[in-house]
Amino acid sequence: MAKHKGKPNNQNRQPQKDAAHKFRLPEAAKSKHARERQRQEASSVQIAKVRETPKIPWPAPRQPTETRENYRFLNPYNFVRYLPEPAIPPGDVDAQLLGRCAPPPHDRYIGLTGRIVCTLEAVTPLFISDSHGVNVTTVLLPDGREVQHKSYRFFQYEGRDAIPATSLRGMIRSLFEAVTNSPFSVFNGDERLEYRIDPAEARRFSPGIVERLPDGDQPGVILLCEEAKIGAYYKDRKLDVLKGNWKCGEKAYAIIGKTKNNIAKVNALARRPEDLPADGESRIYRGWVKVTGQTIETKRNESFFYFKHGDRTKAQRVYFDVEREADFNAVLHAQLHERKEDFHSQVQSERLEPNNLVYVELEPEDAGRVRNIALARVARLRYRNAIGNLLPDHLKPGEDYEHLDIASRVFGWVKATPTEDYKVRIAYAGRVRFSHAVLTEDGDKGVYDGEMPLAILGSPKPTTTLFYLRKRKGEWSEEERKQPGAATTIGYDGPNILRGRKFYRHHGKALNRLEYERAGRRQDHQNRTVRGVRAPGNVFEFTIDFHNLAPVELGALLWTLNLSDNEQCFFRLGYAKPLGFGSVRLSVVQVELLDPGTRYRSLQTSGWRTATFSERSRWLERFAMAMRRCYGKPLYELPNIVDLIKLLRGPEKGQPQHIHYPRTNLQPDPEGKNFEWFVANKAKSTKVDQAGPNLTLEMPDEEKGLVLLEKDRQA
Repeated sequence: MAKHKGKPNNQNRQPQKDAAHKFRLPEAAKSKHARERQRQEASSVQIAKVRETPKIPWPAPRQPTETRENYRFLNPYNFVRYLPEPAIPPGDVDAQLLGRCAPPPHDRYIGLTGRIVCTLEAVTPLFISDSHGVNVTTVLLPDGREVQHKSYRFFQYEGRDAIPATSLRGMIRSLFEAVTNSPFSVFNGDERLEYRIDPAEARRFSPGIVERLPDGDQPGVILLCEEAKIGAYYKDRKLDVLKGNWKCGEKAYAIIGKTKNNIAKVNALARRPEDLPADGESRIYRGWVKVTGQTIETKRNESFFYFKHGDRTKAQRVYFDVEREADFNAVLHAQLHERKEDFHSQVQSERLEPNNLVYVELEPEDAGRVRNIALARVARLRYRNAIGNLLPDHLKPGEDYEHLDIASRVFGWVKATPTEDYKVRIAYAGRVRFSHAVLTEDGDKGVYDGEMPLAILGSPKPTTTLFYLRKRKGEWSEEERKQPGAATTIGYDGPNILRGRKFYRHHGKALNRLEYERAGRRQDHQNRTVRGVRAPGNVFEFTIDFHNLAPVELGALLWTLNLSDNEQCFFRLGYAKPLGFGSVRLSVVQVELLDPGTRYRSLQTSGWRTATFSERSRWLERFAMAMRRCYGKPLYELPNIVDLIKLLRGPEKGQPQHIHYPRTNLQPDPEGKNFEWFVANKAKSTKVDQAGPNLTLEMPDEEKGLVLLEKDRQA
């Protein structure tokens, strides 16, 4: 039985052996295939060498030739003005589409559908950061701290340099919104910013101690105190009265005298009254030390809070509500957590609590009610108005699906305010879809050779109200700009509006390595290093698929995309735009249209065709005429278009050829202390001639340039 079973098995294996033998290559054939494989590999290596990305040296920096007095520069950003609410003529379909209306459905063809093919050429260094391939090095700072410095590569898609679709979409949408006067899609209207009062305003604040926090209908209570200075940080240590390790809020006893200027000053301080010098004449006051630390080099004193009559029951009581408590806590939280690297004050607690020593500003019309509570006399406070209060309603993001603006209908929309009603529509998918931009030409440039440690790039500073705001009607007078009380004159609590939409200007011939390279090529946690930066001449290609666009909507999109070809403007893309990187020339190569009826009626016809020149012209004309009917002027005379073209064309003849953030010296500061310029600029005084210049940002079509300012005063 076993033998019988084995025979069929051998028979079954034989055909497999024959089949394997049948497909076995002769030795000569093996040798031939090996040689062919070696030839192909050698050819691939040769092709790789031919296609290797060329590398060019970085340009040399250009030093300024002007004297300090004659030096002028342009700020890297300015603002594009927005327009009033459109006046839409009744029955005007195209004009209605420039306002708010319901979007079309996605489940049927009722508009223009097709594809736009675009090329994008770098005209200044171009860098798109990749989240992969990040090199991290540890750097030891002069003060002994260890920090991390990061180096980034260019974005890659399938192993090749590319530009992600999200970057293209964001760039084009922001321009589209500015062109069509659409609402601000990226806008935190509920945010309330902070500001620091000018020292000249500090006299409005009085010292006090928190007795009780608000509870239900009961307001919080603060007892007003007297204040005496305690010598603490004098070069001559004999003048220091505060000695030893004192904590803010600690109980103390003091003998108080007067300075030559009749200011109360502590002559002796101790934790117990018996430790004070006993002369039998000097009165001993019981109180608390207000210690914050030597937060600035020029600080010499701390404070002693006490009751004038030594009796708590005789102190003036002032009242505050939960809003004032919340404002104090919000500012303190930001200092302790968000700005902890710059905040070095000693605090009693991480939020307002009973027995906290504070400074209070009282309401002018009600001396018993607290307007502001602050940690220090030169207070940091919150504006009463949120950012959104200064923006017209027609420019605020839409909240209703049935009333979406043109940008939201074309690019997409998500309801900003959460809702628990599941029947309410909270999103709409856009009708344009972007591809990644793939590299098609290196030109004769390729990439810059070596890494570039970039200059420090700060975060936006909307609290710089002289740059971000403008007066609702007219212009600020010199007195309004220079006198104390900026919050209610040139701040968010004043009669002001947002200046416009922020755009980084094209640098053009003003592009200078002196400005984009970190001085001394320093590398630390404040800046980034980039590698593989694409040089001018690199060309990328991408497509925009559109669906169900109305002619006026497609016209608006094409008008925006044609800014380079028609208006010699340069789009701004990628990283380090304030330093001059990321200027690109965008061109529409072709517009293709899909005829769904033709496509679905035939198996032989695709339904695709190229849009004619006359069709494209008609779409552009319909958009331009609709804008004119909505806003009463030709498109090129509208303020938003005037400003946009000025910024994207770059400095003109007669304008400064230096572009950088405001600073105090001709040369960039390795530490990036641009704040010193702003401190000198915004200084206030009751005597206008003693205030800083309080320079504002000029309109894009009127810019003559800014001047360098001394650290302590104007140049």
